[in-house]
Amino acid sequence: MRLILSTLLLLASPVMAQQSDGEAVEAAAEAALRQPLKDFGITSDKAPALLLAAQADPYGLKGLKGCADYRRAIADLNEVLGPDVDMAQPGRPLSGRLAEAGAGAALGAVIPFRGLVREATGAAETERRLRATVIAGGARRSFLKGYAKGRGCRV
Repeated sequence: MRLILSTLLLLASPVMAQQSDGEAVEAAAEAALRQPLKDFGITSDKAPALLLAAQADPYGLKGLKGCADYRRAIADLNEVLGPDVDMAQPGRPLSGRLAEAGAGAALGAVIPFRGLVREATGAAETERRLRATVIAGGARRSFLKGYAKGRGCRV
């Protein structure tokens, strides 16, 4: 495991060293370094409770009475999901994209049969479940925006 982490860091370091936008590069490198731990089922991302609730009842209106409630619920989802498609989205710097791509390529070379490993350890299923909660959160946010606009609310 130490060899894998060292290799990933070594491959990401030239890109990290030449960029002034260190935060994006650091985030990409950190995510790449954590990926093998996820692939082997040692760690995994947990779905936020808000997204799990959205998945359980994406079109419910319980507890939402007026425009302020809709705006608050939408803002909460924006905080977890990030900006919606109708909001300004800053582009990711090239440095971050290069670091992520380089680390991903290194991962494929260092961990043979990565897809099989992810299926065998349950990491692929965990990722699919997490992706489903994110999709449900997006559906909930879209529903709330449409419902609120239909009621004359500014969202």
